[in-house]
Amino acid sequence: MSPWLAGTLTNLCLYIVVAQSWNLIGGMAGYASFGQVAFYGVGGYAVALLMLDASLSFWVALPLGACAAGAYGLLLGLPLLRLRGEYFAIATLVAAAATQALAAWQPDFTGQGSGLTITTVGMRQTTPYLGSGGFALLFACLAILSVALVAGVGRSRLGYALRVIRDDERLAGAVGVRAGATKLRAFALSAALAGLAGGASAFRLITVTPGQMFNPTITVLTIAMVVVGGAGTAFGPVIGAVLLTALTTGVDAILPSSRNLVLALVIVGAVLLVPRGLTRGGQPARLPAGPPPPRPTRRGALSP
Repeated sequence: MSPWLAGTLTNLCLYIVVAQSWNLIGGMAGYASFGQVAFYGVGGYAVALLMLDASLSFWVALPLGACAAGAYGLLLGLPLLRLRGEYFAIATLVAAAATQALAAWQPDFTGQGSGLTITTVGMRQTTPYLGSGGFALLFACLAILSVALVAGVGRSRLGYALRVIRDDERLAGAVGVRAGATKLRAFALSAALAGLAGGASAFRLITVTPGQMFNPTITVLTIAMVVVGGAGTAFGPVIGAVLLTALTTGVDAILPSSRNLVLALVIVGAVLLVPRGLTRGGQPARLPAGPPPPRPTRRGALSP
């Protein structure tokens, strides 16, 4: 596999993972989060610090980094998930900016401008560098895992509860859904999945900086992929990721300065022309069928 093809496949699978993480809270629950990059960055820095300071193997640090991002999601979700609609979206955007600023103000942990460099050669390396082919395989496995996770959640009680919350949160309690706890679980799971992608990216980049790990373009791209493909479905973000990765790769090769403009036009066009995405996501939750109504007898009494 050529390095260019391996790099393109790696980027595609990376965006699938992050898009699926946003899909859990934005697609299934209907809570449009603009702070997904915060969890991506926390997972990346957690992996870098664990490999550098704790001398842990990448394969041990990666799940721990995902857990750190999930814990951060729980911490942020407690106050933020009390908000709804545009207030929640703005609050998550501010939270992501605050997280990046906090990382930049802690040079002992993040290296600030110079960043943190993970040791990949010599006696102090904890894990040999995977190379282009190795990272392509790693991110492909993570992408498959993310699709399987979202598909499993979609068929579970949690997925049903999230769709009920998305359709009408005020009536969720009437069908036995604990909205607060359900949203918090989904938000933490979403954060952990984003942190998993960030942790793998940190090892791939070797040197990580706040500007790389908290780049807001990551959030914009992933939301666009879910919107284009279809929110709330397992394969919608995959289709959106394939289309937008091909589009951005082509634009970068021809006219890279117009990339953001093209993305904006694609998002606006998708919202206007295919508001449910190409896979027609966002279908309402189906209430379970109840028992059939009793049949009346000839005297008007109800039969048992």
